[in-house]
Amino acid sequence: MSVFTPISGTIGGALIGGSAGLLLLLNGDIMGLSGIMSNSLGNVKESLLQKDSKHHWRWVFVGSFGITVNALVHIMSPSAAFGGNPSLDSDVPIPSFLGHVLGGLLVGMGTRIGNGCTTGHGICGLGRFSPRSLVSVVTFTGTSILTRFLVSPLRSWSMSTALLRKDTPSLSSPVAAAAVMFILALPTLLHRGGDIQKRLGAALSGSMFAAGLGISGMTQTSKVHGFLCFSLIWAGQFDPTLICVLGSGILASVASYQLISGYGKCGTLQKPLNQPKGSTFSAIPTNQTIDNRLIMGSFLFGVGWGLTGICPGPGLYAAAAGVWDAIIGWVPSFLIGSHFGKHLVSNIWEKRSNVTKKL
Repeated sequence: MSVFTPISGTIGGALIGGSAGLLLLLNGDIMGLSGIMSNSLGNVKESLLQKDSKHHWRWVFVGSFGITVNALVHIMSPSAAFGGNPSLDSDVPIPSFLGHVLGGLLVGMGTRIGNGCTTGHGICGLGRFSPRSLVSVVTFTGTSILTRFLVSPLRSWSMSTALLRKDTPSLSSPVAAAAVMFILALPTLLHRGGDIQKRLGAALSGSMFAAGLGISGMTQTSKVHGFLCFSLIWAGQFDPTLICVLGSGILASVASYQLISGYGKCGTLQKPLNQPKGSTFSAIPTNQTIDNRLIMGSFLFGVGWGLTGICPGPGLYAAAAGVWDAIIGWVPSFLIGSHFGKHLVSNIWEKRSNVTKKL
């Protein structure tokens, strides 16, 4: 049973929201983790082989994220690192390898189509009072709750969803964790060019984000299960910790936007602090369209999140902590799903938009 931990949830959420605010105020960038992963790990050819400098900060972000996860898991909590899966508890349905693969595919596809996840829409979008993000959050949260209900082992049809679960925790390895950390950090070491100040902002944000995830408990599937499984309310086992995480995260994000001219009544900041004169906050999304693409993407993301309890941040965290199912299952599937979602967007919605403009 997951225990309600409001203090650690609130502190961790504040760190998550603070990391988004830090990246925005220093660099002018949006901390949407699905986009960061897709444009670094899922875009190696352009971002590394062609040395496209616009992606450097993303590699710095995931590199510092991986290093911080290793520090948290192996130094602060060695028993978790060497005593089994550090991201899963034994009292909740454990996603099987198939569950990790399907969940990763759907989350990757959905976040690409819907342009955001729990951080992009949930923390950053709600932090600037975006109606579009609000619709997305309501859609993927509601879908996740419904999905969790349908695949619960407590249902009478649970045998039909048995392949999505297993009885034993996923294996983890400190060697695998070290290898993932090295892979995430290597591009930053090889490509030392680019904007040094922007790389510093990304490094600070990535480390703070990893710390926030670990402290808040969002990396524990039991926390997500305890929130998404509404049937636990009647059993007295419902865990509202994620409400504390999201609430404090949004408040921290709101505070950062209030400092920017045009977003807060007292906002005076015209450019990112780490950027030269003449720079703007052009990375802040201005699209307010609520359409079927947004709904479809949020729905697919919600199904994937409900299947496993894993969204992009905890997924990358589990991989960096050496969890094998995340390393060879969830993360690769997420990147494949994101790539497929990108093609769906270009072949369906963007073509439809171009035809409409011609008419």
